[in-house]
Amino acid sequence: MVTLAELASDIQSHVKVIDSYLTEHDLPQPTFAPDSPRELPLDASVQRARMLLIETAMALSNLAIGAADNLRWHCMNNKFDDMTLHFLARYNIFDAVPRDEPISYADLSKKVGLAEHRLRRIMSMAYTQHYFCTPKPGYVAHTSNSAMAIGDPLALAWILHNIEEVQPWYSNKLVDATMKWGDSVDPKHTGPNLNAKPGEERLFYEIMEEDDQGEWNGVKGKGFRLWRLYDTDKFFGTGGAIKGTKLLQAFDWGKLGKATVVDIGGITGLLSSTVALAHPDLTFIVQEKNQPWYEKQFYEQLPPQLKGRVSYMPHDKYAEQPVKGADVYFMSTVLHKEPDEKAITILRRCVEAMDPKKSRLLTRDIVMDGGDPPPEDAVVNGRAINSKEGSYEAGLGPTGVITRLNIGIDFQVLAVVNGFERTRAEWITLFKKADPRFVLKACIQTVGNCAALMEWVLEE
Repeated sequence: MVTLAELASDIQSHVKVIDSYLTEHDLPQPTFAPDSPRELPLDASVQRARMLLIETAMALSNLAIGAADNLRWHCMNNKFDDMTLHFLARYNIFDAVPRDEPISYADLSKKVGLAEHRLRRIMSMAYTQHYFCTPKPGYVAHTSNSAMAIGDPLALAWILHNIEEVQPWYSNKLVDATMKWGDSVDPKHTGPNLNAKPGEERLFYEIMEEDDQGEWNGVKGKGFRLWRLYDTDKFFGTGGAIKGTKLLQAFDWGKLGKATVVDIGGITGLLSSTVALAHPDLTFIVQEKNQPWYEKQFYEQLPPQLKGRVSYMPHDKYAEQPVKGADVYFMSTVLHKEPDEKAITILRRCVEAMDPKKSRLLTRDIVMDGGDPPPEDAVVNGRAINSKEGSYEAGLGPTGVITRLNIGIDFQVLAVVNGFERTRAEWITLFKKADPRFVLKACIQTVGNCAALMEWVLEE
């Protein structure tokens, strides 16, 4: 078993890799200063060291806390970490604190309308997670963690959706739902329906669409929760472990030449826009279920230079695909929300529209046992990465930080729609059920990314 000293030594070696790269390329070091870089470079060696550093540091922290305190501290503190974020978001303390100078508790209290005594208590918990800091007694200032949310409604959406909707309505009731319905895949067997009468159960997306008591980011009344949900998707996809730009490395978009890509269930069109900006020969059609407010919001957030190349088409993914013979049909985190029967329906609608001689289907989803690294990153220190032989990419494996994140995503879809993330073999089985001609040509997962990009073709 690993010791404290061994873990500390490993940490130093991982830090050395990152530090050497930053020094060699004259890049700034990450700190808690508000203007610190938000993330480390995407270079594979840096991301690999980063994954291992986080995993090792978490193990070291776990051992240092010790078995006597681990459970006690976890149950006492973790729920209040989320509560603190809830206060920071609802009172928008992120925007109330100036980016580059401290503010007194007294002034901040007046600014956000929260009593100073309670404000101090909330901020004291925030400091322990490096959200804000106290540069001198009686004052609050930003750190890099808190400054990231300044003026960003997407960050607030992420916090509020998870803490106001997912936790109280779904995840906190998952045990009760399991005790009542067992290992159900029925999307109505979820927390909000525990006490519902037969016929009155509501699906997750029905709740998101129909609630009209609120407002979010330009959408007032009915649909405000759904638009906030779309903003959470955009926030999750613009940085970190599911950063949209990693799509550019996972597939050779340039080889398509002049081509049309149909983005099924593309929500805000973020991923289509990301690829379109890098590949001007590609045209994208973003399909999403029609909402009275959606088209206006879609085009307002679309980069001006993409108008004419990225367009919105109302479409129900379960219905016949209206775009026939496209070069690429693309879905990102669409199928993982669906039970097998509905996922198969969506896939068959794609098959009906595909031209077997030229069309391909790209799906971006979690692969619970991991994808393959890009060819240029497949060998580390002379050893090929092969999870089947116990040689895991950094971040994967039983205690990897990406593994932990993907388990969290798996629980998220379990709690809200009774969905589940699949292994590679389970994905292949699903696609073969939809059409036995489906062949998985590639399953690429860049280091540090929680999702894999799978390329499917139809072969006779």
